[in-house]
Amino acid sequence: MLKILREQLGQTLVLKLAGDVIEGTDFDQLIGKTAPDTQLNCKDITRMNSVGVKTWIKYFQKESKSGTKLRLVECSPAVVEQINLIVNFVCGGTVESIYLPYACKKCKKYLVKFSKVSDLKNSGLKAPVVACDVCGGEALFDDILEEYFLFMTRSGSSG
Repeated sequence: MLKILREQLGQTLVLKLAGDVIEGTDFDQLIGKTAPDTQLNCKDITRMNSVGVKTWIKYFQKESKSGTKLRLVECSPAVVEQINLIVNFVCGGTVESIYLPYACKKCKKYLVKFSKVSDLKNSGLKAPVVACDVCGGEALFDDILEEYFLFMTRSGSSG
């Protein structure tokens, strides 16, 4: 089940999404009308299935066509996966920041680390070096780098 917290910050409508985007998700009911500048905070989206993705695209394409400029921030690995799989997932918007998945070699803890898309592009699309929050051991990027960063390499990239 998806929960959405709405907050107006100046001219920007900030929507904090948390939970699963699945069948039965009704963005019209949960969000209503967006603002011309709408920021989607996707940090706490844990899962998206195909029906949820279809509903997402239908709703946000409609909002985009009515003049909404979407900015996706703090995209969870579940959201990054969809951005890479579905070319029009961001519905004309931009992806400003994402979370990168890591796994500690020593204690096996799973970690996610925040990164701005602009910083990743400036680094030549290299995953930052990360130490484990728990044991201080070396954490390794826990995905296929080229696939995880694919959306940033497309022409007309959304980042």
